[in-house]
Amino acid sequence: MYGFEVDGGFTFYKFRDFDGTQSLTDEHLRWFWEIMCAAGQIPVIFYDGSVETFGEFKRLVHRKDQHFFFGFKGNTPSGLFWLNGFGLKSCFVHLAIMPEFHGKGTLQMGRGVLRHLLSGTDVSGEYIFDCIKGLIPMANSLACRMAERSGFIKAGVLPQAVFNAAADKSVDAAIFCAVRNKEDNESATGISKQGV
Repeated sequence: MYGFEVDGGFTFYKFRDFDGTQSLTDEHLRWFWEIMCAAGQIPVIFYDGSVETFGEFKRLVHRKDQHFFFGFKGNTPSGLFWLNGFGLKSCFVHLAIMPEFHGKGTLQMGRGVLRHLLSGTDVSGEYIFDCIKGLIPMANSLACRMAERSGFIKAGVLPQAVFNAAADKSVDAAIFCAVRNKEDNESATGISKQGV
């Protein structure tokens, strides 16, 4: 089972291991789903309306082009993230924090996940990622602020880049990036712990 720890006592486990076997069960998925539903997070996390039921969530997690990680603090679900949109040395990340851990836990997990992704190497010692990207609707100002505080840089705004199901229209989105080697800036693998 592939997993990693981040500051604050959080541990993330990959849902489907590198050999294709499941490390977590569908009951774990249901546990996270129920927490997100109870907090009203589903339309915020899956703002495009593509995931509205547990069955749709389960199908997304099981897709081979989506790489899901589920976080725990002790035995309590704390957050999840998934990777997709892979390019050479880059990918998109999507992060969701369980309500009990909003605030300090959000920053600890956001920074820790980013640090892990940008410092991971393959069997030959080569870095896997040079750039991690995120796309957040501009209307979600809290998520945009948290992305920047976690170590991402806002690269710009893409007009009508994402579909917002609640508004039934495409809306502007901020594109965020974090790179492993930033010239004249602090390395993302050494993200500051200020504000934690």
